[in-house]
Amino acid sequence: MSRLPRIGITPDINDTASPETEYVLRKNYADAVQNAGGLAFILAYSDQVEKYLDAIDGLVITGGMFDIDPVLYGQVAKKPYEMKPIRTDFERALIHGALAREMPILGICNGMQLLAVCLGGQLVQDIPTEICQALEHKPMQSATVAQHAVQFLGTSRHLPDLNGQTFSVNSVHHQSVLPSTQYKALARAPDGVLEALEAREGGFAIGVQWHPEYGVAEIDTVIFDNFLAKAREFSQKEL
Repeated sequence: MSRLPRIGITPDINDTASPETEYVLRKNYADAVQNAGGLAFILAYSDQVEKYLDAIDGLVITGGMFDIDPVLYGQVAKKPYEMKPIRTDFERALIHGALAREMPILGICNGMQLLAVCLGGQLVQDIPTEICQALEHKPMQSATVAQHAVQFLGTSRHLPDLNGQTFSVNSVHHQSVLPSTQYKALARAPDGVLEALEAREGGFAIGVQWHPEYGVAEIDTVIFDNFLAKAREFSQKEL
């Protein structure tokens, strides 16, 4: 009998200066993985990245209320940002290692942004001040509510044909990914903000700017189901 694919999920972290600092992960990340047929494993930050990658079949880089250091994508910070270097360094190492193995990767929100940076892309540091007539991408309302539409462009190497289809998704971000030849744009919001991307070569490496773990949009299940299907294939190669 084939085993369930093991999916590593990166948690956030509270104040690292506190003696009681905690890892934090919303339950719906693990629920989405398990509902799609995987086993969820929370990855504590460590320098043993290769050993983690030996133990899992797919990687989810989660979102978080912080920003990636602009130095990592060749820019100068335009204003003070809250950054979490310990988390970003760990996730960067995981992404680079998973890309080298062609292990399936799903980057969500900040995780999509970091995937783009690891692939060689750059970011819009602040949507409201840098994109004219932008939609509200970080609303006050709950992420359980759809905020704006995204339209899929062209075809993906790893998802069903969604070309031209539009979905209403939730949204919780003030930064976004700039276009690049290093990855393919899969979906955009009506204001042009890039909402999904895919690595141009290698295994499943897809980022989405919204939060599919909430299951707000029909496309959310499609994304997790296809990610887990690729992780299942990857696990069989490793046997």
